[in-house]
Amino acid sequence: MSTIVFRLPDIGEGLAEAEIVEWLVAAGAEVRADQPVVTVETAKAQVELPAPADGVITELAHGPGDVVPVGSALFTFEATGSGAGAVEPEPAGEPALATAPAVDGRPVPVPVPVPASAAPAGAGRRRVLAAPSTRRLAVEHGIELAELTGSGPNGRIVLDDVRAAMAGGARSADGAAARSPEPVTAQAAVTPAATPAEPVAGETRVRPLRGLRRQVARAMTAAWSVPHITEFREVDATELERAHRTLRADAEEQGLRLTLLPLLVRAVTTALRRHPDFNATLDMEREEVTLHRRLDVGIAAATPDGLIVPVLRDAGRRSVPGLAREIARLGAGARERSLPLQDTTGGTFTISNFGSYGTWLGTPLINAPQVAIAGFGRVRDAVVPVDGVPAVRRVLPLAVAADHRLIDGEHLGAFVNTLERLIRTPVLLLGEED
Repeated sequence: MSTIVFRLPDIGEGLAEAEIVEWLVAAGAEVRADQPVVTVETAKAQVELPAPADGVITELAHGPGDVVPVGSALFTFEATGSGAGAVEPEPAGEPALATAPAVDGRPVPVPVPVPASAAPAGAGRRRVLAAPSTRRLAVEHGIELAELTGSGPNGRIVLDDVRAAMAGGARSADGAAARSPEPVTAQAAVTPAATPAEPVAGETRVRPLRGLRRQVARAMTAAWSVPHITEFREVDATELERAHRTLRADAEEQGLRLTLLPLLVRAVTTALRRHPDFNATLDMEREEVTLHRRLDVGIAAATPDGLIVPVLRDAGRRSVPGLAREIARLGAGARERSLPLQDTTGGTFTISNFGSYGTWLGTPLINAPQVAIAGFGRVRDAVVPVDGVPAVRRVLPLAVAADHRLIDGEHLGAFVNTLERLIRTPVLLLGEED
């Protein structure tokens, strides 16, 4: 039997720290090799870290909600596996980054983080398959995941299963109705992992800024340092919607759900080809502008934890059905917080489709170091002049913001003019090469 101090590894994202979301075992518990021990959250995803060997957990070094630097001790356990010899506990002091303790002079492989949504079942108990966001929602509403029957692949419990249980409509694994959730109160809504709030005048509460919300806050702070100029338009989208209906019917025959968004992406990528300064990143420290030939378009996606911006890689070379499939894949991964790093970084332009949740018009903020962003509102009927005669048309609000350090109002107006023309006359999209 040997004592092993398990340290937070660099899980491949180049990040300096992670937050403890949830301990999946208690101190004193026996664990098997590869059994998930703790869920941690980085800027991009939540992952479960497994035990590197069979053993007994002797100490948990941090509590839920703690932010832990890479290389710091997470937990200690007594290894009981046949290959685990005696080792000396690592001395206190400078942490060893992304290293694992040596056993009998041989290194123990650093455990590979497992996406939380795909974590294997732990030995000796029923390990419910569910993403961390699903687990969090269940905890917040008093839903016992083990009592639910998952509708996802391999019985995985998804957010809709929990929401159904909250509504009282879900059935448990044994056929019994899932219990109704307790009414959500301000006290119950506090994440159990958070530091208890000090009530003020009986009506307020304080909670630490953690997880994805903290990353969003940091990104918005960085965005606010960018001098924005924004152009707003209301564009006649009647023909675009007509084209969408035709394409949607054809897509449904192929089993594909086609929304309006892939067509908007197509319009944006076409406009970016004609105005390459908008598909760029700006580095003020080096005073350099990088113009990107490839169109890697981020799509802002709302999740229960905050905004995530998955990246449509090489969006300019994808067909409309291909864009629809990739958007669906990235959207599902964002909601489950299971996207790998390559799907959430490296965007060269961003689209915010705030119309999908009913917003008329917004003020999109640039995702620095990118230099521009386009936001689309909800399409609605409006009376507009057509050849001097009032007519009811389908109108799409849009807003494009650009970094004024690189792009002037004249350039922004030209870009939006192109985008408007493509939306008003979508047949022009057919003439563009991929």
